[in-house]
Amino acid sequence: MKRLLASFALFGAVLPIWGQTLSLGEQYTLRSYTGQAMGRALAGSLKFNSLHVLTNNTSICASLAGAIGSGYLDAEGRRRMSTTVLNSPEEVQNFNPTLEAVALIFGGQASPEVNYSLTRSSLRRLADAKYNGAIFFHLRVWAPRFVERAVQEDQTIAQYLAGKENLYTVTADLQNKVIRLWQVSVKDGKQATVRELGTVPLNPVWEDLLRRSL
Repeated sequence: MKRLLASFALFGAVLPIWGQTLSLGEQYTLRSYTGQAMGRALAGSLKFNSLHVLTNNTSICASLAGAIGSGYLDAEGRRRMSTTVLNSPEEVQNFNPTLEAVALIFGGQASPEVNYSLTRSSLRRLADAKYNGAIFFHLRVWAPRFVERAVQEDQTIAQYLAGKENLYTVTADLQNKVIRLWQVSVKDGKQATVRELGTVPLNPVWEDLLRRSL
């Protein structure tokens, strides 16, 4: 538990629009490393054959979504990926989820309130559609407890997520120099981890970018 809280604290510190010591180019590079790891986890550990990414319209999230695709898609074309860019929470009403997993990738230069509104509207759309597939939460959705806030404010979302076992996220553990993949739950108005599913080691460049972004 202490390790998990430390992971949340580390990524909670990344929540401002971007780290004060990284250039915009370094922000893109950081998302390349992180996104590739996420994509490989979605394809490898979680074995999803199709993935739909929901993201905002900021350049940093665009770079992360592209990096997720580079880690997720295979040369043989067995896996499928789609991306929807949301300019406002209302646009998610046009989203009809059909793929095996949906990833909520909201962060970048958008404010916390904008990212929260996109998270809540996306979860409500998935609930209304009775989507049975998996949901993957970007660390900048999970760490600031946007999911917990959404279930506390919307009973439909609360009932929907309480019945789902296929919920996932990642956190960073800089002390042990790894990214951790988790199965998570959202029940009784609280978000929590269920079990660790794997780790990805941080290489020196990736670790340095992460540390300087705090």
